[in-house]
Amino acid sequence: MLLCKWCLYLLAVLLSVNYSIGENKKTVLCYVATWAVYRRSQGKFTIGDIDVNLCTHLVYSFFGINETSSSIMSRDPWGDYLTNGRGLGQLKQFVKLKEIAPNLKVMISVGGWAEGSVKFSDIVASTVKKVLFIESIFQFLRQYQLDGVDICWEFPTDRGGIPEDKLNFVTFLKDLRQRLNNDNRILTVLLSGKRYLIDPGYDLVQISKYVDYMSILTFDYNGPWDKKTGVNAPLASDNEFNVEFGIDYLIKKGASPRKMLLGIPTYGHSFNMQYVPDDGNYLGVPSDSGYLSPWTRENGLIGYNEVCYDLATTAGWKELWDDKSSTPFAVNHKKFISFDNQRSVLAKVKLANLKGLGGAMVWTLDTDDFKGLCHANPYAIVTTIRDHLNKEVYKEVMCWLHQIFYHLKEENN
Repeated sequence: MLLCKWCLYLLAVLLSVNYSIGENKKTVLCYVATWAVYRRSQGKFTIGDIDVNLCTHLVYSFFGINETSSSIMSRDPWGDYLTNGRGLGQLKQFVKLKEIAPNLKVMISVGGWAEGSVKFSDIVASTVKKVLFIESIFQFLRQYQLDGVDICWEFPTDRGGIPEDKLNFVTFLKDLRQRLNNDNRILTVLLSGKRYLIDPGYDLVQISKYVDYMSILTFDYNGPWDKKTGVNAPLASDNEFNVEFGIDYLIKKGASPRKMLLGIPTYGHSFNMQYVPDDGNYLGVPSDSGYLSPWTRENGLIGYNEVCYDLATTAGWKELWDDKSSTPFAVNHKKFISFDNQRSVLAKVKLANLKGLGGAMVWTLDTDDFKGLCHANPYAIVTTIRDHLNKEVYKEVMCWLHQIFYHLKEENN
């Protein structure tokens, strides 16, 4: 009789979990690098290439800051707008995606690496400038019927910032949140997953109060700037420069897990090794700056679409797996690439679920295999994220229920 009662209880739990997963799917927030429209060959990415079924939130990146007027501004008017028949008009095309997918949330991001930190620091330190800046954001969202804004300040107190940035960042987010509440719009932020930026820059308890999501930069832990080969987004490592430490540390410092989105890159870093190691240990080999990627046209940065296409079409490449970091890497004589594939992404998704995070952030849609050059279906990386964020939760709950049931059965016998 006791076992039957437990069976009914477990069935109720299972039904509850199944309903919860079906009704409250985890967030997949995807950035779109709008300059990807200027890339060459198979790397050119337009708004029309976006699959609206992949992400819950799309973020149009980036808008800048006009220091004179303390307002947001386009950093590429030709690409963003269409005026008198001139320009690409990407922003309006972006917003129109909601006509295809009404539940999709479309947002803009303000800031980015190129915008720096000093402009943000200056604006949030002044009450007058801050009010003007917040109002410009609010009116821009209304004008273009956007669902929200992402604040990408890289990084408070760093890159020319001041110690007061930590407190000023919070008051800015609080005031922005209050203004956005008038239209029930979304507010997200992009935060670092590195301790040396977290400690001076973020009051995570307060930030968690005012934002809907915190996208975590859990990548760029190693790159060509280190002058030796390394892993872009290691799940674990011998030091603290890894995904798991970054997530755990943010939670320890007060970040709300359910508002955290684990950052997953659809790009890797390339390196030119100074020599080919005889022992087959390719990590930590002295290297020069990375080589120029064919489509993104950046030294040391290469899209997953470029990596997988190279591996499939160019002779000499060898793909290997690093157990410690749970990531792949590829070598071709002195060339070395650290990147993420479906296997490593699945490991990251499992971690996000294990930590009880709100979902995942993708940087960016336009460097995934969006044309399906290497896989049967396009967007192999983002599809893996979307499909497994909820599936893995269900599998883990089922495993847990099975273990409980087995234990009770043994006791009953």
